[in-house]
Amino acid sequence: MDIINSLVKYLQDFAATSEATYHVNPWIFLILFFGSAVPLYFGYFLIAKSALKYENHKLKRKKIDRNQLRIGIIVSIAAWWIPYVYVMIFGRLPFGMFAFFIAFILATGFFFIKTLHSKITKAEKS
Repeated sequence: MDIINSLVKYLQDFAATSEATYHVNPWIFLILFFGSAVPLYFGYFLIAKSALKYENHKLKRKKIDRNQLRIGIIVSIAAWWIPYVYVMIFGRLPFGMFAFFIAFILATGFFFIKTLHSKITKAEKS
């Protein structure tokens, strides 16, 4: 029981220190972080559904539905960014951390779209 109490105390201290230092509620961040998993994977589902169909108990390629693909990309990227945008908007971050968050958001979006585009191009050629 001592281990659980010390863990709870540590988490409370960590939350209080984070809130005092960066003015961001870590519990809200965690709720946004884990809560964004459902829309993130829904976006992935839409991306896969735009290029695949289930027929005769097998997945088969189909002509890509670009509208559904765009919606899937937007949903998944927005869900990925939600907790970080919260920190950027409501937190008082040092400039270095703020720049890191901006770079992180832009880089993850860029590489996600780039990788997805290359896979779609390969799929359309075959």
